[in-house]
Formats: sequence, structure tokens, C-alpha cells
Amino acid sequence: MRHGYLAALVAVVLALTAAETTPPFYALLPSDYAGPLIRVCHTEYGICLIPFTIQPGAPCECVTAGGTWVPGVTVH
Repeated sequence: MRHGYLAALVAVVLALTAAETTPPFYALLPSDYAGPLIRVCHTEYGICLIPFTIQPGAPCECVTAGGTWVPGVTVH
């Protein structure tokens, strides 16, 4: 019984940690962003995290802090 509570606590802590370190979808990041991202949209201004369902090579867009959408291409 105690192991079940411990496993649940570890899962919650890991989920909260991941939520804090993962950038939001489509938010423009610097090209040298060090965090692991599953699927990336590459633009001439930087990169952004996009849903993994978008296939590599497909067109995509990232949004700047000012709210401007910039076009790019899915690279991985």
C-alpha cells in the first residue's frame, strides 16, 4: 500500500517538473534552445515546439512575443 502512494507521489512530482520546463506550443525560442523537444518548427528567427502529430517537412508557424506569426518548416 505504501509503495502505491510513493509511486503516485513520484509521478505527480515528475509531471509538475516537466510542466515547468516544457515551453508552450508555438512560442518562438532561440535556435540554440537547450531543452529536448519532440517536434520542432524551424524559422529564420528561431524554433518552437509543435505537436508531434505534424509530420517532418510540413509547413508550420511560430508566434513571437509580440504576437506575430512567422512561417517555418517542421524539421523533427
